[in-house]
Amino acid sequence: MAARPISSDPRSQKSRQQILDAMHRLARKGELSSISSLSREADVTRATFYNHFDTIEEAAWFAILDSFDRLLARAFDERESGASFDAAAIKNLGEMVELLRAEPQLVHLADAFDNGSDLRGVAEIFRVQNRLVWTDSARESDTAEVEVTYAAAGLYAVLSIGARGADDPEAVARIAHSLLPEWMRQPDRG
Repeated sequence: MAARPISSDPRSQKSRQQILDAMHRLARKGELSSISSLSREADVTRATFYNHFDTIEEAAWFAILDSFDRLLARAFDERESGASFDAAAIKNLGEMVELLRAEPQLVHLADAFDNGSDLRGVAEIFRVQNRLVWTDSARESDTAEVEVTYAAAGLYAVLSIGARGADDPEAVARIAHSLLPEWMRQPDRG
């Protein structure tokens, strides 16, 4: 799947963000049912929705991607501010569990999105983010793509199962973190 480029036009960016925000609101209430209801909640027309996304599943995928991107950026910022990588990673993973738990409709829709890669749905979002962590680690490997994909599938399995349970999100995050490959748990260079 080749993502549509995000327009630099402020009006277009605003309407896209309105759609993504409305998806989160409706999903938290369990009312994410159609593009029409989503468009009404976002205060945009159906045509505007289709200017940004082809399906509600694609929009859900991007809503989760955007949320996870913000969480990852915050984890990188915390690390830059002196937090240990482990603490920042566990907090980040816990926040992901909380989002998955709070918005099951959104996760279900995003998981139905066929993005054209080997991994579907939210698992592909984890792969996208793992690539960023891999790049940040400045490691070189002939098996990088396999390692990134393996870690993404494992993370999604642990976090999605944890999101369906009643365990504390931090406890789920600690388990997920302990199962990560070494390059993700200890990416510090030098």
